[in-house]
Amino acid sequence: MIGIYGGSFNPIHLGHLETATSLKAELKLDHLFFVPCCIPVHKDELKFSSTERLQMIKIALESYPSIELDEREINRGGKSFTIDTLNELKNVYTDSPICLIIGMDSYLSIKSWKDWKKFSQLAHLVVLKREGYNGENVLLESFQKTSDADQLKSQQNGLLFFSNTQLIEVSSSDIRSKISANQNLDNLLPQNIIDYLQLNES
Repeated sequence: MIGIYGGSFNPIHLGHLETATSLKAELKLDHLFFVPCCIPVHKDELKFSSTERLQMIKIALESYPSIELDEREINRGGKSFTIDTLNELKNVYTDSPICLIIGMDSYLSIKSWKDWKKFSQLAHLVVLKREGYNGENVLLESFQKTSDADQLKSQQNGLLFFSNTQLIEVSSSDIRSKISANQNLDNLLPQNIIDYLQLNES
């Protein structure tokens, strides 16, 4: 079973890495991929270029070998739409269930995503709980809710699962502000990313 965890990763931080590690264990995923977007559809302009974001993810994953990187959205270019990525991945992993992993805030706004009703034909939806957001009673007509993680492996697509892994709250905007102000980044970013940023200060 494949997990895909998308985002801008602007920059990748310990919240992404620790959440992904816990989630891979909870769902018993064979592979969990970070899928950085090229141009985000629902966010402002990115601080870091695609090349910089990819490089930082690669550096970070040296210390997290159980997580993998999928570069298809950046390689595809332009605005990154999840439906395009799911269609491509389904052609690659024809026999493996795919879990699309999103945060609760994204889940509550998913009806603004392009072709979201088609997601259930291609993948399961796994939602990370987030403090301050309560959406477990908000169901989507195109997905069937399950509380059994093992069921995700036995069915190809169409299930909605609210993860028991809490999304680790780290503010990317706070990190970017600290980077701009040359403030301490300990406990927010892996040390090898801090070293990268210090080495590449403009």
